[in-house]
Amino acid sequence: LPADKSYCTINFSAQTSSNSLQDTIEGKLEKRTKGVFAPIGGKHLVAFIDDLNMPQKSKFGFIPPLELLKLWVDNGFWYDRARCELKYVKDMQLLGAMAPPGGGRNAFSQRVSACFSVVNMTQPNDAQLRRIFSTLINSKLADFSDEVRPLGDPMVVASVEVYRAVCRELLPTPSKSHYLFNTRDLAKMVLGVMQVCWCVILPVEGVYLTCFCCLVPGCCLGGATR
Repeated sequence: LPADKSYCTINFSAQTSSNSLQDTIEGKLEKRTKGVFAPIGGKHLVAFIDDLNMPQKSKFGFIPPLELLKLWVDNGFWYDRARCELKYVKDMQLLGAMAPPGGGRNAFSQRVSACFSVVNMTQPNDAQLRRIFSTLINSKLADFSDEVRPLGDPMVVASVEVYRAVCRELLPTPSKSHYLFNTRDLAKMVLGVMQVCWCVILPVEGVYLTCFCCLVPGCCLGGATR
């Protein structure tokens, strides 16, 4: 960030409350005048909030931390909980990120989403994944032998098929709660191939199998999953 800006990262969880959120943000502020607070050092604070929709809903159906943020966005202040006085917060900007509702993440009302400029990034389809990773793999294999160079596209097609099969078949269980896969794991398979040196002679299928084991280590250890 530029020198005139500061930042703080806040990770929401199911236990996050409006009290803890307010205390965290106020820890980055200093008092300017009576009832007015701003970032330390005269800077502009960028508060990044991850997993914006993770806090639990109240029994009335709203999410208290998000209602606190909405109060500040709409009015520029929140309340001192001890003195019941207004506390204006200046020179602060909110930046949030979240995944779609489900798996512990909650949907919230349009009243809250109206406080943000929303950018929605959808999951890429198979054709998009193949194009992205084929470009990388083919660029890497350009210096390899004629025997290896044409195998870039087939490897990417196989990687995408394995990734889809893993997401479909290896669902999380109480004993394997880490079985949560996303495109980052697919990228790790491709990264494994990208690290192969052209001067090392290895069977391509061996390289690919090694990358697959990096993606799903549990599958290579035997047992019922294998």
